[in-house]
Amino acid sequence: MDRLIFYYSFSFLCGVLSFFPSGIKAQKEKITLHMEDNQVIDVSEETPVQYLNGNVQIYHAGSYMYCDRAVLREQVLRMYDNVSMLQNDTIRIFADSLIYNGDSLVAHIYGKIIFENGPSRSLYTEYMHYDASSKVATYTQKGRLVDNTSELVSQKGRYFLNDQVAFFYEKVMATDTEENFLLMADSIQYDLSTNISTFLSEVRISKDSQQIYSESGWFDLNQKKGDFTGQAHYQEGSLVARADTISYNGDEDTVILKSKDTRSVYYNEKDTALAYTIYFNQSLGDFRLTGDGYYKGEKNEVSGEDIFYNKNTAKFKVNGRSRVSDPPFIIEADTLDYDKNAKMAQADGHVIWRDTSTQTAILADHIIYEGEQNKMLATNDKDRPLFISDIEGDSLFMKADTLRSLRIIRERILYPDADALRKARLMKIKSDTLSVNNDSLISLGPVLSPVAPDTSMSADVNVNSLRDSTAITLILDTIYTGIMDTLDYLVGQKNVRLFKNDFQAVCDSLVYSSTDSLFQLFGLPYMWSDSSQIAGDTIDILLRDNKMDKLRVKNNALILSTRDEEFFNQIQGRFMEGFFEKNKLKRLDVDGNAQVLYYLTDDSDAYLGINKTEASRISFDFDDNNVISIRNYVEPRSKVLPMKTTDHNQIKVKGFLWNTDKRPQSPGDL
Repeated sequence: MDRLIFYYSFSFLCGVLSFFPSGIKAQKEKITLHMEDNQVIDVSEETPVQYLNGNVQIYHAGSYMYCDRAVLREQVLRMYDNVSMLQNDTIRIFADSLIYNGDSLVAHIYGKIIFENGPSRSLYTEYMHYDASSKVATYTQKGRLVDNTSELVSQKGRYFLNDQVAFFYEKVMATDTEENFLLMADSIQYDLSTNISTFLSEVRISKDSQQIYSESGWFDLNQKKGDFTGQAHYQEGSLVARADTISYNGDEDTVILKSKDTRSVYYNEKDTALAYTIYFNQSLGDFRLTGDGYYKGEKNEVSGEDIFYNKNTAKFKVNGRSRVSDPPFIIEADTLDYDKNAKMAQADGHVIWRDTSTQTAILADHIIYEGEQNKMLATNDKDRPLFISDIEGDSLFMKADTLRSLRIIRERILYPDADALRKARLMKIKSDTLSVNNDSLISLGPVLSPVAPDTSMSADVNVNSLRDSTAITLILDTIYTGIMDTLDYLVGQKNVRLFKNDFQAVCDSLVYSSTDSLFQLFGLPYMWSDSSQIAGDTIDILLRDNKMDKLRVKNNALILSTRDEEFFNQIQGRFMEGFFEKNKLKRLDVDGNAQVLYYLTDDSDAYLGINKTEASRISFDFDDNNVISIRNYVEPRSKVLPMKTTDHNQIKVKGFLWNTDKRPQSPGDL
């Protein structure tokens, strides 16, 4: 709010009133004649009457009076034509006529009255009553106060000079032509000693594009501050402020909006602020909202019991339950410090952190965030922080002792593709294929579903293009591209547990790369889907277009599946890679000392025997999560064992562990 509207509202008002004298000592004395051109005394009446003509000069009780004609009957003086009255060397009154009572010290002044104090301040009216004894001056026939370019008009006015208080009544209007200023009210009280004006009725003020309205209030010109009370309303262009009371301090350049029953309102085309109390410092750009606060800027949206915000630095501090929206982030907390420009935040107490761009959220007791490096630390005093990802109408829940995010900027380097080389060599090897008929299908159940969006720009190596050693050599070359990539990671540390309706997992630590949509599970990871369990030293989950694309299990890879938790189908190898279409497993490659143990069934699902196969590499093809073919590479060895005479524990693969007691059954188990 511009401070000028208040300054000019009252500086002119105070100026035109300050000429009224502080008081005159009343004296009971005779009216003294000092000069006249001629004098006629009429003694025909009981009380002689003096007729004074030409250059009349009279003194009485500290006042000097002048006119062209006068009539004096004892203590009653009537003055006519070019009347003037001087008091205390500062007050000058000019009028057409005057009736003055020397006993009561009351003057009735008529005609074109000019009341002057100083070289620029003048009051114009047609009738004035002045009581020199009580020091009260009154006009009742419209008065006009002028001070240079400022002017105040009212129908009535009264000045209590002893008390240094002035009142203006009926259709009060103050203007300043240079400042384009207008004030309208019905009644105003002004204290000449303190320069405080009190509005006794509704007041409307306008200056240029600024307008203010209130039912009452006061303003102190010396301190340049005041209150506008009663449905106070301020408007300047697109800026609107409404409150029960609008307090202004010009020296501090502050505005305070206070309301009791409904929230105060402050808004323009860029900012909206709501609270029971709104404090705004225009020069510093400070907002302080107290009591059910709400602030919305061009890119921010904040709510909380107490909000502290600086527009210049874009720093937030919120006490009480609060909410900040800075797309794509939305933050809720009991206490929040947020620096938009520095992209730093500290949130404490039931924190909810949402990223609308990735449809993810983190719930924690404490979150510290540094946006430039995308560094985040989420911790809890009790329990553990929770990560939630919304995936096509389903949710992935993850908990860990600590959740972190970080950003790494590094050169894009194309490393030798060992997996592609391995596949290319295997394509050259003549393989023996073991066909499986429909009577002995292995049902592994649905393995995985998407857990995060895929932003990977990398392409898979097409092994069909590896036709000669030259192609293989190219794959082995390390290429430094000179391209700098920004890689963002989410890290779960210690006791990581995940739950999604169609899969669950536990591990010691987890890393998710949003750049290539890759989840990596470390430290004794286990995954479950339907009736299947997957384990290994490391498990990679690669997504594409928000769907499962690949699954890699590295070192000590093991898949177990069962329908009754008595007999287990088992697949083991050093390395496993699964390929998915429409969230369903289509092919599984097992490389390095591959072993398969599965139970054959008939049409009624009765067990027939156990197929045990070992090979250097085994590939499985799936249809609707059922194995339709198996291919064994490099000296496969296969046999079928009888159900009744086989020791089912003895034939289990090395490292067999059915670990479902650790499997989360719901988000509450995390």
